[in-house]
Amino acid sequence: MPADSNLKNVLLHEVVVLRQQGVSEADQQEHRAGLQAQTDNLLADIPGVQLVRRGNYAWEPTIRSLNAGQINVTIDGMHIFGACTDRMDPVSSYIEPNNLKSIAVSLGPDYGNHGGTVGGGINFKLNTPQLRSLSRVSGMVGTGYESNAQGVQTLASMAYSGERFALNANGIFRRAANYQAAGGEEVLFSQYRKWNVALSGRYQLDRRHSLEASYIQDEGRDIGYPALSMDVAFANAKIGSLSHHYHGHEGRLAHVETKLYYNFIDHAMDDTKRPAEQVPMHMDMPGKSWTGGFYSETSYHLHAKHVLNARISGYRNRLTADMTMYPHSGAPMYMYTIPDAQRSFLGLDVSDHICITDRLDLAVNGTLSYNSSIIYSEAGKAQLSGVVPGNPDREDFLWSANLKTYYRFSPAWQLSVNVGKTMRVASLQEYYAFYIFNRLDGFDYIGNAQLADERAVNTNLGLTFQRGIFRVEATGFGYFFSDYIAGRILPDYNVMTIGANGVKQYQNIGKATLYGGELAVGMQLSEQVRFSSVNTYTRGQDADGYALPLVSPFQSINTVFTHVRGYHFHAEMETAAAQRHVSFERYGETETPSSTVFNVGVRKVFAIGKMGLNTALRVENVFDRYYHRHLDIMKIARPGRNVVMQVAVEF
Repeated sequence: MPADSNLKNVLLHEVVVLRQQGVSEADQQEHRAGLQAQTDNLLADIPGVQLVRRGNYAWEPTIRSLNAGQINVTIDGMHIFGACTDRMDPVSSYIEPNNLKSIAVSLGPDYGNHGGTVGGGINFKLNTPQLRSLSRVSGMVGTGYESNAQGVQTLASMAYSGERFALNANGIFRRAANYQAAGGEEVLFSQYRKWNVALSGRYQLDRRHSLEASYIQDEGRDIGYPALSMDVAFANAKIGSLSHHYHGHEGRLAHVETKLYYNFIDHAMDDTKRPAEQVPMHMDMPGKSWTGGFYSETSYHLHAKHVLNARISGYRNRLTADMTMYPHSGAPMYMYTIPDAQRSFLGLDVSDHICITDRLDLAVNGTLSYNSSIIYSEAGKAQLSGVVPGNPDREDFLWSANLKTYYRFSPAWQLSVNVGKTMRVASLQEYYAFYIFNRLDGFDYIGNAQLADERAVNTNLGLTFQRGIFRVEATGFGYFFSDYIAGRILPDYNVMTIGANGVKQYQNIGKATLYGGELAVGMQLSEQVRFSSVNTYTRGQDADGYALPLVSPFQSINTVFTHVRGYHFHAEMETAAAQRHVSFERYGETETPSSTVFNVGVRKVFAIGKMGLNTALRVENVFDRYYHRHLDIMKIARPGRNVVMQVAVEF
């Protein structure tokens, strides 16, 4: 069966499990160097994924310019929800490359979406311990340094592989001071430090059954956000799971996986390190998110060319955030910003994939789900009653369906056509937010428990050509929304945030359209030289003709790779076109100029007995270009020239 053209299952060289047949030395070197990269950098290389930047840490991923409640972001199928009302802590900020096996990006309402929504999903697949017939201990120790911001990364990993038991452990520490934009301009409040540790184990009960357990703890401290009015004192995550696997080596039932999981996110915004003139009133703004859930999925082969996949899943998420304001005179003032909200979810995902002929494949995907959203405390209900009339609790039954066809004209040409109907329930913030300040447009936002479910018709047309040294994949897509959710001004409401432009409430504003395309080109020019080009374009507008916010313009990443005598070189050009299709009146956006930056790098492995010394050197933004991108909040300049040096010993 052909690969699902709507599911970009990216086995990134930076994180894929290596030491397996067919993996080149170049791929292994990229893996080792990438373990010290930030997860954000890995996401930025995936077609269709763009990142919202509020600083030098914890960039928020979007899929084709859809974000927040419009996409699902999971870790190994586990639902996790950030605790920050200003979206300072996306799920991706709590995972590290040395935790990962791969990153799977779903671009539509398919089985890889883990619960169904309008915009697809990102699933971070964890690196699992590997069993071996002969016991073995392996590991790696590495460090890296970045000239810009004096960034330091130090990591270590250890693995034991036995015939029935295997164990993986890894950890990383990162620290960076304020970075400098081009010309040596210091970007204040862009510092951070964090550490991440992970432990996972696997035990083979018998030939078919095995148990796996995993635990990740990620803790950040003193994290600056130059685009926002507050920083972060701490951002902590504890993520644990226990799963059972059944592998059917013969017969139709190929695989069954059942997982129980729990995670806790603890986050606190902080303004105590800002100059007094920037803080009209000191505030404490903590938030917490608890999620417990399960899923059980199975793969059943009706026959060699017909596969049925099904998953039942559920979770309960509790989200609370509050704020204490300390005026210069008078008693402190307290209020919830998310007043003890809870979401309970139960869903069924089904995928049926059949090869009708040698040239034609058909895949049908469907999702049914139940969502219950409530305020679980009397204090939360009492506060919200002053703004949201009536009972804020609600129940929603949702469904999504998607039909995909693949047709191979010849060994070189393949066409794919996908059409889907999707819907999503509003996020807990969209239902229950209480005067949450949005830095992008300068408005306080309040929720709306009467929101209708957002709906969309998704279309995707793909064409792939591959012959000899040349491969090209072109994709066009469209999302046609109804009951689109966005903020509308409430003219009679007073602001809570000092200096805010007014108050908005989340409302269904009618229809909206988002469309665009992606083009990926690869050429193996010789045994030593290859070229890749990834290009994306997106455009969106609402029913009144206003440009939708946070829509990335045309972007192009072009890279040449070459290797000579064990040295592996790359030269890269990143270009972003100007974004002039913006709406300041409705969404608070301004235009963004075009920009182009160049990056170069070299890698080399030196043998030291039975060990390998892996070295890498990169120069980012070679020509020290002063620039920012359209998804950079408040147009904060990105880093200028940066020299990155990495070294690791593998044994």
